[in-house]
Amino acid sequence: MVAFHASMGFSEPASEQLNFFEKKIRPVLVEHCYECHASDSKEVGGKFLLDSRAGVRAGGESGAVIVPGKPDDSLLMQALRYDGMEMPPKGKLPDAVLNDFSKWIAQGAFDPRTESSSKLFQGPQNLDSLWSFQPRTVSPVPLVVDQAWPRGTLDQFVLARMEAAGLKPAKDASSRVLVRRLYLDLTGLPPTIEQVASFVQDHQREGTRAVEKLVDRLLAEPQFGIRWGRHWLDVARYGESNGDDGLGRNATFPHAWRYRDYVINAMNRDPGYDQFLREQLVGDLLKAKDAEERNRYLVATGFLALGSKPASAMNANFAMDVVDDQINVVSTGILGLSVACARCHDHKHDPIPTRDYYSLAGIFSSTQTLYGAAGNEKLTAPPTELHELRSKLVVDQTQPDRSKTPVFAERYTEIIEELHPVISESLTEHPKELKPESKLSFSNADFATVKETALHGEFPGEAESYSVSFWFRNTLKNDARPITTYLFSRAKLGDKTLPGDHLGIGGKHEKAVTGKLFVFNGNDKKKSIKGSTVIPPNSWNHVVLVRRGEIVEVYLNGQLELEGELESTFGESREFSLARRSDKFAPLQGNVGKFATYERALDRESVLRLHAASGQPKGIIPTPVDGYAMGVREKSKPADIKIHINGDGAKKGDSVVRGVLTAYETLPADVTPRFLQGSFEVSEGSSGRSELVEWLIRDEHPHTSRVMVNRIWMHLMGRGIVATPDDFGVYGARPTHPDLLDYLAEVFVRRGWSVKQMIRQIVLSRTYQLASHHDSDSVAADPDNLWMARHQRRRLDAESLRDSILQVTGTLDYSPQRGSAVEKIDALINWPPGEATNLHRESNHRSIYLCMLRHAPPPELVAFDLPDAVGITGQREITTLPTQALFLLNSEFVVSQARIYAGNLLESADTKGHGPAAEEAWVRRVFQTCFQRLPTEVELQQSMDYLVAIDDHLEKIESDAGKRRYRVWQSFCQAMLMTNEFRYVD
Repeated sequence: MVAFHASMGFSEPASEQLNFFEKKIRPVLVEHCYECHASDSKEVGGKFLLDSRAGVRAGGESGAVIVPGKPDDSLLMQALRYDGMEMPPKGKLPDAVLNDFSKWIAQGAFDPRTESSSKLFQGPQNLDSLWSFQPRTVSPVPLVVDQAWPRGTLDQFVLARMEAAGLKPAKDASSRVLVRRLYLDLTGLPPTIEQVASFVQDHQREGTRAVEKLVDRLLAEPQFGIRWGRHWLDVARYGESNGDDGLGRNATFPHAWRYRDYVINAMNRDPGYDQFLREQLVGDLLKAKDAEERNRYLVATGFLALGSKPASAMNANFAMDVVDDQINVVSTGILGLSVACARCHDHKHDPIPTRDYYSLAGIFSSTQTLYGAAGNEKLTAPPTELHELRSKLVVDQTQPDRSKTPVFAERYTEIIEELHPVISESLTEHPKELKPESKLSFSNADFATVKETALHGEFPGEAESYSVSFWFRNTLKNDARPITTYLFSRAKLGDKTLPGDHLGIGGKHEKAVTGKLFVFNGNDKKKSIKGSTVIPPNSWNHVVLVRRGEIVEVYLNGQLELEGELESTFGESREFSLARRSDKFAPLQGNVGKFATYERALDRESVLRLHAASGQPKGIIPTPVDGYAMGVREKSKPADIKIHINGDGAKKGDSVVRGVLTAYETLPADVTPRFLQGSFEVSEGSSGRSELVEWLIRDEHPHTSRVMVNRIWMHLMGRGIVATPDDFGVYGARPTHPDLLDYLAEVFVRRGWSVKQMIRQIVLSRTYQLASHHDSDSVAADPDNLWMARHQRRRLDAESLRDSILQVTGTLDYSPQRGSAVEKIDALINWPPGEATNLHRESNHRSIYLCMLRHAPPPELVAFDLPDAVGITGQREITTLPTQALFLLNSEFVVSQARIYAGNLLESADTKGHGPAAEEAWVRRVFQTCFQRLPTEVELQQSMDYLVAIDDHLEKIESDAGKRRYRVWQSFCQAMLMTNEFRYVD
């Protein structure tokens, strides 16, 4: 397979070392090393410089600082590890940073810097260094030699630079390449065979008009919001858990998913980027026309509340750490400026003094952040509230009470009778305790309110295998008692050693099962099996306990919640207790209903049928699940704050008036936007967020529109006009096409800040529609494709790769997934190790809906550079590692999808048949599905040779021709999914 894989693929793209250096290395050097090791330092420590490539290579008084390719032999790594030397002296850097430096050195220590910091920035008078602070200028449309080539102004700006560099554009991409590119860029999914054929035909007939129609259709598809919403979630550092807090915990954010859904919907609505920012920064203050809009605004403010809160920061400075995260996501995400670097001292290279940092900090410290609790476990930070959403949003989370309909009641009775229960009874409240030998009596009520009474009974027989089914509602908080409640026991009443099966909900006694179901087999054996889902108090739930010999299974609301081997200890006892343990311990406070027992182990199909038919207990109004959202709101007493000297909250300096960056005001008047020359005033009683967001989204703001347009360009073209999308400061890259950037930013604002319209303009340009291959001379003249004479070939991101695999195998579920598995999980999700796997359950929904846990990401995505969500990720790292090939070769996900793919292929009506002709047709279909093209004659022959070779190999171990044929095609299908052509977009 490996040889075939290589022959069918393409070479890997050029190294992304520049992006890695700019994202992972330079910011750390600037923040932690330049104070002592820059050419403008008062005293250079160790006589070695780290602010230029020449300084790093020259080394210092102890010798070479870096040995390229050998991190363990590099003095820099030894110092960072505190091995003999200690850098930085104020505290060891996190392991993740050390790993980045080790990786950088191991890969050769690529360093693009040519000048020292003192030469790069010499104050505000160096306007070239401060290009992004200057107002946008609309340059005249440049003249070009090849006037027939451009389709619009965008193309003319690009062609002018191209011609100045002595280059000519590549040919236009073919129809098949273009349709694949558009589908993947706009929806994150490849087109189907039928969609490709339709576009190719339209393109031949209508030309550019066919492209326009396709683009408009893709922009209107719900899948667009999923694709482009994921881009923004990277900027918003979206994660559904806190991450490793250093104390062996990874607290969940069970309500974060609402922000995810908000972003997806916002991308589809396209309210305008200005309104999008307004909703996220001050949604709690906006007037809404109805409850639905009000809820949306509250959810949007999750942008400010989603940040990771590590335990190492949970001290006296915790509140400022939350503020620091908010300053960082706003300044870096929206302005492309690292204002957070000025927390302890004036910014090392950008004109951002510490006073400006605390001006902004006053705004966010006057804002209450509502991150709530983590499942049932409070963060080790002070607990906060959550936004409580209004009823309209809550109602759609409840299931209709179908039991009130005659058709439903009749069908439920049929299912119950089909499964032959030995006891099927409706329970009523009992005035006194029932005796063990009593049978439960039928009643007209369909539920029982359980207070201080007990519900007991006995099985008619002594079968070791049995099943019980019932609904319950627990009204206690999950940490109100050591064990929240016992729901069912098959055990002899009163036996203190408790031999038997005991099903309950864990409480505060044992943190690992708080709020989760567990089954316990008595004090002698002391063995239990636990589930992973936290059961919200006051919610109705259907549970089925199945014992099959020594195996126990528990189903919660139709899903297998726990299973495992658990020795049977109830012996000959036929007695059972409902709503408390057999010794009367931890009685249920709440309700039970629709109770039935079976003297056999129900199979999974029977359980699913029973759950689907049962519905909530008749006559009970469904208890709505509370609608909560992470977010922010105004504090009752907003106030300015004092400077924290060196970032230390215990050392206070002058009080700073709440405001924004003053750099714009200190620039020469002739280059400063007029609106920035006036004072910034916060209204009385306001935190200042409203004033801040209106300042950010003013049409004339030099950063906001440029930064967002650059992000859009980067996602479509593979590289931003500014190569450092999160850094528009002095050390960030200069724009390759500054006039084009300003033109697009101006159009963006003029068209109502519409993201969709900006995307449309770019993808309809001839620049975007170029082929990715060019003649060798042109590639040699511009190897990094700075002048865009060809399209940039790009690897699919982790989500698009997984989703593409699901689509071509026919298993993708396109529907939105409401909620998240994280919503029902408590804080301890991956300690002890491996518990996080309970969250990453099999799903065929789009990858954006997978559990996005910090430090415990979905296994299908982690191999392909999924960001850790601890910080902002404007541009993802692109690595090429052996583990990626191993994942595609060995992962259960890819293997199972290849198995399904082969099965569908062999069973499809249009591919039935035998012999070489039929197999060639199957090969062509696979190529069309995976690559949107037919194989060449050479590729077709290679494919046929591969099939024969695999068949010959398997013949030695598989004599059944039908099974062997299936395995041959499974291997071929997996090989196709592993190719570079499948994983890249041209």
